[in-house]
Amino acid sequence: MIQLIFVLLLTSCAAVTPNLHKVKSNNGQIFSYRDVSGEFEIAREIKVEKQKIASRTRIFSPNNEGERLLEKTFTISNVGTVKTKSGRAVAIRPELSQHTVWLEGKQYFSQLKLVPSRRTLEVLMQSPEEKWQGKKEYKVPKGQIFCFYSQLPECLVASGLLEKAKKNGNRPRFIIIWDSFPYHQEHFTGLKASPFSTASVGKETSVSYLVEFNGQSISIHFSKDAIFARLLWTSQGISILPPAEMQDNQEM
Repeated sequence: MIQLIFVLLLTSCAAVTPNLHKVKSNNGQIFSYRDVSGEFEIAREIKVEKQKIASRTRIFSPNNEGERLLEKTFTISNVGTVKTKSGRAVAIRPELSQHTVWLEGKQYFSQLKLVPSRRTLEVLMQSPEEKWQGKKEYKVPKGQIFCFYSQLPECLVASGLLEKAKKNGNRPRFIIIWDSFPYHQEHFTGLKASPFSTASVGKETSVSYLVEFNGQSISIHFSKDAIFARLLWTSQGISILPPAEMQDNQEM
């Protein structure tokens, strides 16, 4: 019953509505991905249906024999509204994520699943290392907007946080969920051993926004139609760019 109430609150209609119509489904956009270990390809697939955003992200290492899959992430988020003291407000909640990565030829897997009745995030881990095996639960912090890292652009659009950031230098806050948890500390430096990071977003230019958290920042760029265009995470040496733009940078 508690779970049913949670879902009803999240998906019921209200005067305040998310910008889900601005998030466009696609069958897979290919970008160039660069980090400190080299240059790769990343494919981002987005599907919007019935108040949900589903995404699949895959990173490949091109080689002479084709492409080798290095990691993949699948995520589902619920988009709707919740009742607050000041009225209804847009809310985005995690539903499920599954992340697989190959480190030194060994497979590491984790699944994050929201348990509404206990307001916890259940983490299932399967890996060759004992410390990353079994099941754990983490208390979900208070908040209305939760964005999976791999869905950051779409979550910021659907939640209306970009519109809020445009007004008088506002920096609305939200919570990032690291869908590669607990392996995110292997992927990225300077992050805490938690699936959650409190973040804020502010306007950079008319088409770019700066997401700040844990003393770090990610610059995310959009087209005029609010479609994800590129991402720059300078402190990690990470860039996600259209292939042609990456080629232009190399030639310069």
